[in-house]
Amino acid sequence: MTSLFDIASCPCLYSVGFFRPHITTLGGGITIVKRLIAAGLTLLFVSGPSMADHAWSNYHWARDTNSFDLIFVNSTTTNWDSYVSQAFSDWNASAVLNMVEDASGDTSNKTRRRCSGPEGQVRVCNLAYGNTGWLGIAGISIDSNGHITTGYTKLNDTYFDQAFYDTPAWRQSVTCQEVGHNVGLGHQDENFNNTSLLSCMDYQDPPFPSPNAHDYEQLSTIYAHTDTYNSYAAGDTGGGGGGGDGGGVCNAPPGKGCNKAGIGSQNAATGWGISLGRHGQQETFMRIDPDGTRHIVHVTWAIGH
Repeated sequence: MTSLFDIASCPCLYSVGFFRPHITTLGGGITIVKRLIAAGLTLLFVSGPSMADHAWSNYHWARDTNSFDLIFVNSTTTNWDSYVSQAFSDWNASAVLNMVEDASGDTSNKTRRRCSGPEGQVRVCNLAYGNTGWLGIAGISIDSNGHITTGYTKLNDTYFDQAFYDTPAWRQSVTCQEVGHNVGLGHQDENFNNTSLLSCMDYQDPPFPSPNAHDYEQLSTIYAHTDTYNSYAAGDTGGGGGGGDGGGVCNAPPGKGCNKAGIGSQNAATGWGISLGRHGQQETFMRIDPDGTRHIVHVTWAIGH
């Protein structure tokens, strides 16, 4: 594990993204594909066909039971609803967690642009976020014990409205991958040229729409233990409880988990901050909020970028 900071004493947010291929067409029908890949600071990059362990560091939701219901507030527009619901259904084949969809999420442009996750929950949004280079990005906030307290997923319509990406396969695969990050999974493989692992947690073209057996095994490993409190907020489903605004019940002690006041309010703020240095094709960025929350992004740039 590579880490540039001692982060144990602060709430931190990390982002991982599914970056779009940059396609350049030359004369004679030659096409050059440049790919941008972003990943969390502590992910291990490998060139082999798969990762034996693809947990996202040791980040996970704290819970005091063997399995738990995690509320995902769906703030996507209707053209994304089926993909979001299918992703939840696919991940719910896991024995250790249940993604509960709150379909009452606010879909105003303001809410979707910020896409801040309610405390103890995750928000999923879509919007034309611009020519950012990424198709989707996921972020999580971490308490002082290393437990996830809130999260978000953004799906970038600037690219999904283009013919190349406006397909069920691309939409489903990216949605599946980003919500997988929200529960502590990393990528199985980040080399588009390797043999497909038949998992949405693998970078591949054409994309694969759903998890595979190793993804479920990894979740079982991540959540094999129980904690002394819950960092997720329980609540009613079907529009109650969370109501799109994080109204669930939290049993975490003061200052921990879902009881970390205000941690969700800025967890999806835009901007990577300042560069801390580039080494070859890898570069790290950091932004620090006034309350001390650190937002760290690790980017792997395409060769020649």
